[in-house]
Amino acid sequence: DSDGNEVEDVDDEGSKYSRLTLMEEVLLLGIKDQEGYTSFWNDCISSGLRGCMLIELGLRQRVELEKNGMRKRSLATRNLVAKDARADRPTGDVLLDEAIKHIK
Repeated sequence: DSDGNEVEDVDDEGSKYSRLTLMEEVLLLGIKDQEGYTSFWNDCISSGLRGCMLIELGLRQRVELEKNGMRKRSLATRNLVAKDARADRPTGDVLLDEAIKHIK
């Protein structure tokens, strides 16, 4: 919904389900079915899940790249900042809420 909380969607058959976050989807893709653990190195999944958290916060319009000043800077040199109006409201996800606190 518009406030960024978890959205319950209705599929074509009318059943309701909760939308998974991007990091949950990526984690599920990496889990081996039979063994029940991730199939790739822990350091790779760790940085990948952190990136997913930042993307999820961006999709929920909770973070943005800092504005350009007088001199234009490349994307790689701009910092990620919390959007003032939405940053204080909870996202409905404990990990995302904690990430926002660290970004502020």
